[in-house]
Amino acid sequence: MYYNLRKKGNIINFMNREFLEKILWGSKDRPYSLRKQLSRLITFCCVTVVCIQAVVMVTMLISQYVQQERSDTLYILESDNTKMDTTIQYLEEMALSIQHNTGLRGFFRAGVYHEETAEEQLKTAGNLFSERNQLDSSEPFVEKIYLFNDSGKSIHHLYYPTTMKQITEDQEKYAKIYEEFLAGQEEFYYNVEEEHVNLCMWLYDADMKPLGACIFALNKSGIEHNYDNLSKMKNHQWSIYKDEQLIMGQDNFSLNRPFSMLEHTMKTGFGLSLYAGVSSGVIYQSLGTTVSTVVLISVALILLLSFLGHALAVYYVKPLETVAEKIKLVGKGNFDTKLSEYRVEELQNISDTFNEMTDYIDRLVKEVYETQLIAKQSQIQYLQAQMNPHFLFNILSMIEMRAAFNKDHEVQQMIYKLSKLYQGKIFRKNEHFIYLEEEMEIVDFYLSLQNGRFGEKITYAISYEGNKEEYSKCMVPRLSIEPIVENAVCHGLEPKDENGHIQILISMTEDTLRISIEDNGVGFDPNLLKESKEDRTHSHVGLWNTNKMIHNLCGDEYGLEIESKIGEGTKVCVVLPIKCEGNYVESNDCR
Repeated sequence: MYYNLRKKGNIINFMNREFLEKILWGSKDRPYSLRKQLSRLITFCCVTVVCIQAVVMVTMLISQYVQQERSDTLYILESDNTKMDTTIQYLEEMALSIQHNTGLRGFFRAGVYHEETAEEQLKTAGNLFSERNQLDSSEPFVEKIYLFNDSGKSIHHLYYPTTMKQITEDQEKYAKIYEEFLAGQEEFYYNVEEEHVNLCMWLYDADMKPLGACIFALNKSGIEHNYDNLSKMKNHQWSIYKDEQLIMGQDNFSLNRPFSMLEHTMKTGFGLSLYAGVSSGVIYQSLGTTVSTVVLISVALILLLSFLGHALAVYYVKPLETVAEKIKLVGKGNFDTKLSEYRVEELQNISDTFNEMTDYIDRLVKEVYETQLIAKQSQIQYLQAQMNPHFLFNILSMIEMRAAFNKDHEVQQMIYKLSKLYQGKIFRKNEHFIYLEEEMEIVDFYLSLQNGRFGEKITYAISYEGNKEEYSKCMVPRLSIEPIVENAVCHGLEPKDENGHIQILISMTEDTLRISIEDNGVGFDPNLLKESKEDRTHSHVGLWNTNKMIHNLCGDEYGLEIESKIGEGTKVCVVLPIKCEGNYVESNDCR
């Protein structure tokens, strides 16, 4: 059983390891980007560290915050209850001031008294604490004071001026409240109205014998003013009780609390109990904002660290990417490529090894290239030497026939032209490319001589697609067109009984020069050109040699395109790269 459990645990650990590797490195079935994986790894580490720090910070913050907020909230609860208690103490002091005012003894003993004088004495006693009565600029705590003697007579003091009608109504109202107070036989009686709380109490002399009753009309707004701080909190409740009677506030607060509460209670004068409470959730009101701030800071920090991680990955991977790019350049034949120096030892070792490798490859390539170049030059010279005697033989034969037939000075002129051609066009040493214009001069000269030889039997036309001046700087392999024209004359038109015509059209695309030579001769089978040089039995040596020369000079993608039908004629298109100047041997490039 122990073995099985252990084995199961190993499987689980293995699966977890594979899962983690899949997250960090991706699938094993395909290669991954080192830059991306380094970025992922650094980001993963940064996110992990920041998350741990954030959790620890938030935990400590919550603990400290909750403790502090709890303390502050309890202070507010106690402070508001204390303000209310202070107000009650002021009310007690006012009652004592009235009770000890000797000017009111005549009124209380139901003797002879002057009402205005008694009310003036009451006003004096009440105004001793006028500053404390004014809770704010507009809300007094005590608005009205009524005194009643044993005979039921009353005097009053009002903090606000009013009409006689209102005074009469108030006297009737407070007389009823006084009767209710007497009937209840309580030391303190509270009558709660919409805007006032009327407090009824007995006043005593020095021997603690009742002098009379006093009614204070307490402003509810003034009472609420004492709980302004608490009122700013959500889910707050406060209450003022006398025994089980609710004077002000929320009823049954202490019995039916909808939330977990922070509470403060205290007893005060006139038989009152003060209660202030707030939901514990108020502690977390600001905590959400604080935690959100911590989270935002953590996210910003994660993004910053991720960016720095990516930057570090790019910094250390970039040299490897540079190496890959340099290797591609080497693969394209640029062996002068070198890596720069690095401050990182491992990268510098790669740089040194790479540079040594490219130097070695460059030396080997140059040795092989020079050997192949010499062989290719020899092959080209051989092909051109094979064509030149053939061309000269035909020309000289024609001149000989012309001289024998005409017996005039024209022979001398033709020999002169031939010598010029020999000197300036054909036997240029170390020159494989000439201007298209020069090549076409050779063609034109050849065709003019053939036209002079055969008369109207052989005609020709040379045309350019577009402006002829656009072709003035184009260069072509020397004797790449003339042998084709010669082939058309010798093998296409000469065997034909009827008159023949050669049409030469020169055109140019974006990167290709095309010279089309079309005749209406006897034609031939193009498959003959597919035979090898050693086994060929056809006589189209010029076509085979020209095509081979173009391959050697310009590449296998260039050469001749041949269309021919026996009895209808032949069309040969010479396809060459656009080359404006330079020598193939020197540049190793036709373009």
